[in-house]
Amino acid sequence: MDKLILGLLMIQRLTVYEIRAAVKKNFWSICSDSMGSIQAAIKKLLAAGMIEFSEYVEKSVNKKRYFITEKGRKEFLSWVQTPADMTSATNMELGKLLFMGLAPAEKHGELIDQIIADTEKELKLHLELQARLNENLPAAQELFKAYWQQDPEYHKGIQDAMQSTNDSENINNMAFYQLMALQYGIDSMKFDIEWFKKLKERRK
Repeated sequence: MDKLILGLLMIQRLTVYEIRAAVKKNFWSICSDSMGSIQAAIKKLLAAGMIEFSEYVEKSVNKKRYFITEKGRKEFLSWVQTPADMTSATNMELGKLLFMGLAPAEKHGELIDQIIADTEKELKLHLELQARLNENLPAAQELFKAYWQQDPEYHKGIQDAMQSTNDSENINNMAFYQLMALQYGIDSMKFDIEWFKKLKERRK
């Protein structure tokens, strides 16, 4: 969660509620959007000096807007530039497959059918998100350009991190890998659906 929050704050300043909304809308398949886990990660990052906040009043309510520090940028860039170890991914739910043979035989087909149905439901949600993101991409690009024009400090931070002053290219690079991460999840779910369908056939 802490690296995800750093990534969001690399792009723009956010309140805790805006961070939660971003996680809930775009990253529900990666991590929980519970306020407790988000606040715990924020507390950890504040203590480490990787983020700070500015306070402001909106409609008579005191609010905090978080932003990344130079230390936080260095930590995030060091992490993101380390190749992902895709072999280290763990899923304890696979333990159910491993020990499914210990369940009554008449339950096996039902369990596999439910896995397929649940994955197909999740795939549908991801495909809908993909369609929305592609549709809104041009507008999002213009919003980021406008935001950075109003926040020169963040604008410079992005350009320094990406080592490029070409805003259009920077935004396109950000969007490309965000969409590819989503595509990876979609392709993985499609694979899982077909794999469990074949498993069901092998049982016959």
